[in-house]
Amino acid sequence: MTDQRIYKILYIEDNQANRQLVQLILERKEYLTLFMAADGKSGIETARRDLPDLILLDICLPDMDGYAVLTALRTNPATENIPVVAISGEFPPQIPENSPYLFAKYLSKPIEITPLYRAIDELLQP
Repeated sequence: MTDQRIYKILYIEDNQANRQLVQLILERKEYLTLFMAADGKSGIETARRDLPDLILLDICLPDMDGYAVLTALRTNPATENIPVVAISGEFPPQIPENSPYLFAKYLSKPIEITPLYRAIDELLQP
């Protein structure tokens, strides 16, 4: 990426080790600022407050699953257009049949650096 803009990424993940790993991976990218939330409810609140440019979302969260989080984001005008990347140990993910919303991309766990960078750069392109 060549512009000087700083992009905000929100990572919603309950596993502390995974949050630390993504923090280490993304701190190499000067154009990214990372916010984190440990559960769906606080993730939704953070997204509404900070309006990130991209959300990385674990599917299995302690309080609600990633599909419920995505639904809450998509039904709020402030967050409805933020791209959301699903991150799941279950791959391919089991998408609920009644869900009208799709993720921008799906990444599998364990998280790999190159696919994560590629997904972020593709979705943050102006």
